[in-house]
Amino acid sequence: MKVLVTGGSGFIGSHVVDQLVDAGHKPVIYDRRPSPYRDDIQTELGELSDLTMLELAMSGCDAVLHLAAAADVNEVAKMPVESEAANARGTLNVLEAARGAGVKRVVYASTIWVYTGESGERVDEESNLGMPNHLYTASKLAGEMYCRSYNELYELEYTVLRFGIPYGPRARPAAVVPAFVGKAMAGEALTVAGAGDQSRRFVYVEDLASGCVKALDPVAANRTYNLVSDSSVTILEIAELVQDLVAPTGIEYTEQRTADYVGVEVSGVRAEEELGWTAVTPFAEGVSRYVEWRREDEAAAPVPMQPTAKAATQGFTAALTRVRKSVAMPFAYAIGSLMMLAAYVVAVDSLGLPDAQVGTLAVTMIAALAVFLLIELMWRNPKTRAISAVSSALITAIFVFAVMTPWGHHLFHLATPGRSLFILTITGVALVIALASAGIALARRRG
Repeated sequence: MKVLVTGGSGFIGSHVVDQLVDAGHKPVIYDRRPSPYRDDIQTELGELSDLTMLELAMSGCDAVLHLAAAADVNEVAKMPVESEAANARGTLNVLEAARGAGVKRVVYASTIWVYTGESGERVDEESNLGMPNHLYTASKLAGEMYCRSYNELYELEYTVLRFGIPYGPRARPAAVVPAFVGKAMAGEALTVAGAGDQSRRFVYVEDLASGCVKALDPVAANRTYNLVSDSSVTILEIAELVQDLVAPTGIEYTEQRTADYVGVEVSGVRAEEELGWTAVTPFAEGVSRYVEWRREDEAAAPVPMQPTAKAATQGFTAALTRVRKSVAMPFAYAIGSLMMLAAYVVAVDSLGLPDAQVGTLAVTMIAALAVFLLIELMWRNPKTRAISAVSSALITAIFVFAVMTPWGHHLFHLATPGRSLFILTITGVALVIALASAGIALARRRG
């Protein structure tokens, strides 16, 4: 199965890509940046806001694992507009692109934060959800709703995975386990909000990635699953565990965080019964693995050099070189293509055709290029589709007037296409479209 993984270069996504490969699937990464962990996987660079690029990246895919999101709740609170665009509208774009590309299933990464504020000792996928009290929760719930709407309206299959709190190798430094480990390794006190009695259902990232792969099974179509461990851990217990594993640093207590996740017991029975999935890594063992990975990763990191004037100059030169390289290839391709098209027109002119016929050929090639670019670059985006249609129709109408009517011939000094000119023109148009297609593909591949 060919599977697009949005956010495939990130923390959870990189582990999902690893397990897709192990399971015999063919993953495709869609991310803002290349993967620092895999250079053997097809990667498409782009934004969730780029509907056209998303649809192109999904070409030929059977499913999409949508993991890309603004996941740091503190950053979401600081940047609500940008976070909503990534989480809610980004998910909407993924669903729309999947519909356009003919993808069968979208697996959406949600969160157990949706249960914040629920009453009762235990919740599951059928529990009623209250109004969210955090922007992060609201944006993730919006994504869940969009998934269900696209299924009802367009019969696009979905699977919602409500992740427990992920931890493990490659985690972002701001998450609770990495933050505690980093402070302990630096000999700093660990900061705990409130009394530290907030509980979490943590899931080791490799277990979580396994659940994502299992969610591709047919049984998971149009279902929601909690991917959680079978026990909760409080923030204070995490701090004490990190002290035992890393260093016995102190603990500092601060004010309770606003709109924090209020832990409730989340059931993972459905995932176990329908997918055969459970979280198999005990929390203490998972944190120990993370500490080991963190130490190895930091030991392998290059020692930073002290900044100097020479280093600054070298950095500026390197940046300028990268810019030149990024511009040089598309520019060289464009110049080469124009020279090739000009050579073709000159070659046709050398056959002894009248100037009017050569002009007709050139005008046809230019019109074909304009219409092709309008459709290729603008048609797939609903926001620019109307502009593309109107502009293409206008260019076509002008072309028909210029080439097919006596008044157009007189006004533009063109000729009525004959058999030989028709064949040469079709060849020229095919050359134009081939060069333009290759150029667009090159530009998109370079990000």
